[in-house]
Amino acid sequence: MSWAQAAIVLLGVLHALAAYAYFSRKRFALLWALGWLGLAAAAAWALPQAPGWTAAAVAGAVLGWTSWWTTLRALPRRHWVAENARQATGSAAGTTVTLHDVRDFHWHGSGDFDERWENEVRIDLDALEAVDLFVCTWGDPRIAHLIISFVVRGAPAVAFSIETRREQDESWSAFAGFMKAFELVIIAARERDVVRVRTNVRRETVHRYRLATTPEMRARLLLQYVHEMNALARRPRYYNTLFANCTTEVARIVRASGRRLPWAWPLLASGLVPRYFHDRGLIDDTRPFEAISAEADIGERARREAPGDDGGDFSARIRA
Repeated sequence: MSWAQAAIVLLGVLHALAAYAYFSRKRFALLWALGWLGLAAAAAWALPQAPGWTAAAVAGAVLGWTSWWTTLRALPRRHWVAENARQATGSAAGTTVTLHDVRDFHWHGSGDFDERWENEVRIDLDALEAVDLFVCTWGDPRIAHLIISFVVRGAPAVAFSIETRREQDESWSAFAGFMKAFELVIIAARERDVVRVRTNVRRETVHRYRLATTPEMRARLLLQYVHEMNALARRPRYYNTLFANCTTEVARIVRASGRRLPWAWPLLASGLVPRYFHDRGLIDDTRPFEAISAEADIGERARREAPGDDGGDFSARIRA
């Protein structure tokens, strides 16, 4: 096989993977992938006999796919699942931050919930007492979902969760997440919603870590979240499993708030972020990480609720 034939086969394989990833939520994903593989095989076979026509056909197919791909844009309005229906926004005036569309669902089971949204939540920047990092895992401890939560004096905590924004006919696929399959959404929510659904409904393993922050950093971090939410509402972006996810976006927001956070490979393995934060002094580094991590598991406390409890004391319970 010549180098040109090898290049055509490689192009076909790469486009087959890309097509399968993008269409993996649909029934015809395999047909797209087989189509690209078939085209590559036919072109590699025909190249010695008709190099000009074959090269033109391959170039045309790649150019057509690329041209179509560049037209794909993340959209603000689709038939979203209920929990992703609203992108939170906010504004700041003086020391008061006002958040809109804060989610406060009461979950009975997976897909079974009472839908509640708070249209206006005011937070006094001077009342920010702490910032907590929730790390949720459900299998491989190296794969996690991160949630940043602000503890507010005299008011319920507000958590921010960066997620894929799924349509009603979509299901999550990490593979599809590489190829413009999902939009990105920043959910502002109460902990009894966005954390409790993971501890009590999905039965994930959830750890809570207190971040080392100053009052100034807490204010900057919250304001940066408001800025990011508003920017996403104005111009939607695509989620990417590797480069634009709950971990890389949190790291980017923390950096933008003024905290130095050098790039490191643990940011690609979200379950390793707590140890990385500990090594950087963003989580208490005066004690061994293993001791802090053992104390951080909130599962037992989170699930200690009475029948009919709507999670009203959830935030206090997981910090007891």
